[in-house]
Amino acid sequence: MTAPQPLPPPNTVPAEEPMPEGVALGLLAFEATVAALVLSLFGAWLATVGAVVLAAYLKFGAAPDPSAIWSTVPQWERSVDRLIDSLKRIAQTGWEDTVRQLGLQDIPFNPDDPILADTLQRTRNLMVRTPDEVYRTIISELGVGHDRQESAAQLAARVRNVLNVSGTQNWPARAQTVAVTEVHRAYNFGGIAAAQRAQMRDLSVLTKTWLHKHDLKVRAGHRISETVPVNQPFIVNLEPLMAPGDPAGSPSNVINCRCKAVYRRGNNGRQ
Repeated sequence: MTAPQPLPPPNTVPAEEPMPEGVALGLLAFEATVAALVLSLFGAWLATVGAVVLAAYLKFGAAPDPSAIWSTVPQWERSVDRLIDSLKRIAQTGWEDTVRQLGLQDIPFNPDDPILADTLQRTRNLMVRTPDEVYRTIISELGVGHDRQESAAQLAARVRNVLNVSGTQNWPARAQTVAVTEVHRAYNFGGIAAAQRAQMRDLSVLTKTWLHKHDLKVRAGHRISETVPVNQPFIVNLEPLMAPGDPAGSPSNVINCRCKAVYRRGNNGRQ
């Protein structure tokens, strides 16, 4: 057994290291899978929304009824649950990768871990608000149309433009943003949940290091290689983030973040 290494103080900047290639490729594969899932969920739900909101127009030539969207909320919530199930599997990968980094074998994945459960619940809370957002957008479009004294057909066209996957709301781009943000968030919080569990179980001191992708898409404030104790936050763009993608961070600091945390043993840790 080698001698324990001293624990780096917060804000120590060690030599930068790239994200392991296998991990990066795996996360890209997860992104593609989740983006396709989210786009399919959007497409199915938006078709239902269009059918109910435009029902009176299609039958009687009457104006669209945006309030009918609320009848589709259960369908959308079931769709969000499917997304959360996929993110749990990605979180499990992050958990298991961290356990291997720490040289452990006996910390089985716990999908009900409080850290992980809280993060996934925050994701769910964000996603289930989609009907509210779409309702407000439809109301806004219909308001413009009414101000211009448009016909029912023109109002219906405005609604279709909001709900069509290829319309003004750019649903494919939204699906990609959800995928990038939530895949990396789930992976990172699966990792930190495992590290916290290992630290509590073994009474050891663990550290985590922020890694970025070393490409031109990395935002300036994320180009750090900070090492801190595992139970302390990174300070990124003046915000405390427990891991990349922390939902407690501002949207500009976490949306589309592909950074990653890696874990090591510090003082009193087994080598």
